[in-house]
Amino acid sequence: MNAAAVLRMTARVLRSGLPGLIALLLGIGFFEFVQPLVIASFGGARGLDAIMDRIPPALQAFTRTRPEFLALSGLAGYLSLGFSHPLYIVLAGAAVVGFAARSLAGEMDRGIIQIPLARPISRPAVYASRVLGVGIISALLAVVGPIGMVAGLLYSRPEGDFVYAHLGATTLNGLALFWAVGGLTLWGSAAASTAGRVVGWAIGLLVLSYFVDYFAGVWAPLQRIAFLSLFEYYEPTEALVSGRADTANLLTLAGVGIVAAVAGLVVFTRRDLPA
Repeated sequence: MNAAAVLRMTARVLRSGLPGLIALLLGIGFFEFVQPLVIASFGGARGLDAIMDRIPPALQAFTRTRPEFLALSGLAGYLSLGFSHPLYIVLAGAAVVGFAARSLAGEMDRGIIQIPLARPISRPAVYASRVLGVGIISALLAVVGPIGMVAGLLYSRPEGDFVYAHLGATTLNGLALFWAVGGLTLWGSAAASTAGRVVGWAIGLLVLSYFVDYFAGVWAPLQRIAFLSLFEYYEPTEALVSGRADTANLLTLAGVGIVAAVAGLVVFTRRDLPA
């Protein structure tokens, strides 16, 4: 496999969607930048503690907020909610899913995939460039959120203690999750012939996974299948509060991404490509 050719193809597919990717990265960074500002406007962790104490127990369970935990975890506990917020997940998911769908299924739909294959470049090399692209985008998504949060903290200075080093564990959690999502989307993209179908399938899987994890705490039947959700292994709160990323969870998400990416390679190398 020609490493230089893989790098050139990776750069090409990344450039083709660069404006959209930059917009999503800026959106994620700004969203996390705002989190400390909002907390500071409520009077920091103490002010939010007083508000959380007034939430009825039933609503606490439904919204997955525990005042006693947030009170003990302080500022970090409240800030961690920004890394599990649906908007954060949607923005990050759109970036990695969009790339994986566009760079394989989308190019097959438009016939562009035949251009590199017309040269002495193998299918595994073409696929490897997409895997590398997913890895790069996953890393960017994992980093931009913490960078935005640091900027927000330095700007607003909300009341409460915060250990900046704990953002490293949060970054690892995000990287593992986005890589798993990207690997699964690549698998679907290798089998499909239209980007729209892949996007619909991947977003549906992401929403279902989030739904199962979110409601498993209040609906017993979902607890039995919670292990199937990617978000069961994504723990930004634990990471930001304690600075520890659970190794088993990271390996599970990384393994899902690797297995899915390998399965996609097998499908892509064996399938008939549209002319």
